Amino acid sequence: MIAYILNSILCLLALFLFYRVLLANEKCYRFNRFYLLAALVLGLSLPSLDFFMGSDQFIFRPGEEVAGLEAEKLTAIKKAPSVFVTGHLFPQNEVMTGTTAPVEESSEAPVQFLIFLGYSCVTFLLLLRFIYSIYSIYKRAKGMESVEIGTTRIRLAESYVAPHSFMDTIFVNKKDYKEGLISDEILKHEMAHIEDKHTLDILFVELVKVVFWFNPAVYLFSRAIKINHEFLADNRVLSETKDVTAYQDQLIKATEDHSKVNLASNLNFFLTKKRLLMMTKSSSLISSSIKIAALTPLIPILILLFNSRVIDRDHIQGIYETQLIPDTVAVDKNYSFVQFETVEGELFTGSNKLFDPKTGILKKEAIFENGRSISIKTYNGIGQVSFRSIFEYEEGIPERQRYYMLGQLFSEYTYPTPSRDYQGMQRYWYTEEGVMQYEAHFLMDPDNFHGLVTAFDTQGEITEQERYENGQLIEKIK
Repeated sequence: MIAYILNSILCLLALFLFYRVLLANEKCYRFNRFYLLAALVLGLSLPSLDFFMGSDQFIFRPGEEVAGLEAEKLTAIKKAPSVFVTGHLFPQNEVMTGTTAPVEESSEAPVQFLIFLGYSCVTFLLLLRFIYSIYSIYKRAKGMESVEIGTTRIRLAESYVAPHSFMDTIFVNKKDYKEGLISDEILKHEMAHIEDKHTLDILFVELVKVVFWFNPAVYLFSRAIKINHEFLADNRVLSETKDVTAYQDQLIKATEDHSKVNLASNLNFFLTKKRLLMMTKSSSLISSSIKIAALTPLIPILILLFNSRVIDRDHIQGIYETQLIPDTVAVDKNYSFVQFETVEGELFTGSNKLFDPKTGILKKEAIFENGRSISIKTYNGIGQVSFRSIFEYEEGIPERQRYYMLGQLFSEYTYPTPSRDYQGMQRYWYTEEGVMQYEAHFLMDPDNFHGLVTAFDTQGEITEQERYENGQLIEKIK
């Protein structure tokens, strides 16, 4: 999570820097609106893609150190003269792991929990403020006198507020409107906000700020999006009114000694020297086109910079305390299993902890005895054991592995050992009811069904049952 926060900040800052250098001074306001909104979404989403782009397979040379890989994660690994062998680190059934063992606490759990609690509290308060701001606008509008101009409603406020708009409503000071101090150009400015639906942009950005309040780059985008709205509205008015100086005077007079309203498109928002200068600046189609074209390689570059998945063959899943080397033990020509040795060649006994390479947080802990996996625990973001697997052996050969999730037995895998005539079994349970959900028998390989395959409902009744021989369906019993 820390890595995501840092990458998202850097990515957003890079996107904003491109905007400031290439686009901020160009009169391509509609493209700028699209760019700022798209960049905000991309900047927050690109650094998170590596959470969804998992890789199931890694390749490494025989004999190279592969630190801490659990035995059940490795397939087809042999000390053979082949150039490469393959190790499956994330098989499908790993997703469905879990444990009846009591949930264990990590020393880092209190800190992690306090950070999460602090974030949640701030986010909740900001969400309440966001909801209250919308509510207060509608509540205040109900008590105001209104005037209809076409499909637009003008609300007349008793307070001294600058002309502003929210959704399909314009708010102006009642006294100024009655005395004719609100010019047609000022109303056209606010109507431009309404017609272009600028309020939706503002609401979206405010929601982003509620969730990502800790990201300073979000506030830069919020400011840029709002001022670009003003450029768009100014440009709409000036396309019909050629007297720029008169329009600027009207803006200044309309915003003197008036307050602005949060979440609304405010006339006095960033009424700066730059905004006044942009009204008189000439546009260059060639210059704008060249700068927009320069953005074409931006996204691929950012993907490479902020979404790189570096695979360290010595620490594939992270940083382990102990480097271990897998060694294949052949029981016979049809069955073998993996045990782990230290770099000194001794069978490893003890605990081997795996840490997130980006944050340093404990992610997994594997317990070994004489090179054999005894137990593997996976920790969640607050330091609690979320998944656990327990191994059982018979005469030193893996016999069974049970998976648990949040204290509940979830699945069981029985190995197709020679003593079982190479017949294995896979079972799954409904975690809440504790009733078996699925049972399948297989020969040599889980994909080679051999025997009964049965599905159960939550009451333990058989819903489907089939009988296989060597992978072929022989009989559909139910």
